Amino acid sequence: MRSHILGRIDLDETLLSRDLEYLASLPRGEEGYDEFSNGYWKNLPLWNSTGDAGDDLYRDTDLAAQLTEHGKHCSYLRELVESTFNTDHIKMVRTRNLVDAVVIPHRDFVELDRDADQYFRVLIFLEENPAALHSNDDTVINMRPGEIWFLDAGSVHAAANFSPNSRQMLCVDFAFDGAYEEKDIFRDASRYQPSTDARIIERPALPADRLDAIKGLGQVVDRSNFKEFLFLLSKVHFSYDVPAEETYGWLADIAASSGDELLVEKAGELREYAIGARALSERFTVNSWG
Repeated sequence: MRSHILGRIDLDETLLSRDLEYLASLPRGEEGYDEFSNGYWKNLPLWNSTGDAGDDLYRDTDLAAQLTEHGKHCSYLRELVESTFNTDHIKMVRTRNLVDAVVIPHRDFVELDRDADQYFRVLIFLEENPAALHSNDDTVINMRPGEIWFLDAGSVHAAANFSPNSRQMLCVDFAFDGAYEEKDIFRDASRYQPSTDARIIERPALPADRLDAIKGLGQVVDRSNFKEFLFLLSKVHFSYDVPAEETYGWLADIAASSGDELLVEKAGELREYAIGARALSERFTVNSWG
């Protein structure tokens, strides 16, 4: 797993609570990659390339990130970002909340121009939630409030919150044009204090009978429930020691055993879109059968 802890911030719960209340009061808009999730998933840009608070699309740009209306209202989070990080390389800052939902395994930055290693994504959980999990390839983690995480978003990763409780987090995206070191994201290099003290979720091997049951789903999958099976399969690796990418192998197998060629085609297209390649602003509808 390349994702790891870069340092830690001591959060001021009193000041933070005011920003969290403001964020909770805002309506959930249309998510740029809404097809990746089910349930409640809300992304609100504090900084982006346009300054428009309704613009949640990450783009390549040589310009400095602009503060949005949400960023102006979240004074504590604004101060936290500006005092902790080297803002010269920040391209976008978002708050993200996932509640009683899962984000399917996917790769980010595949639609952008730079090599994936030139993008550097940082996550900071703002609330404690033991039911909120992230995965990176074959590892599952529960991030604790204040931990500064590098998320290897160019590799296959997923997220889930198996509870109805909020798990608000801060997502800070950096981009570099040449060589850099991890400590370069910080305003003060002394803030760079990498740690291996991560809360890793230990998972048992997937029992043979469970694997057989997954492979037998072709008997019941059809176009009306294909989307539900996608999210069902996306949850398996959070409980059992299998790579997140295996989701798409299972989906292809059950589509093939269903005998419906459109399901087979959809499973292949979805895998390519989620973890292969896609164009900027390209959308994918799981539940369309044209």
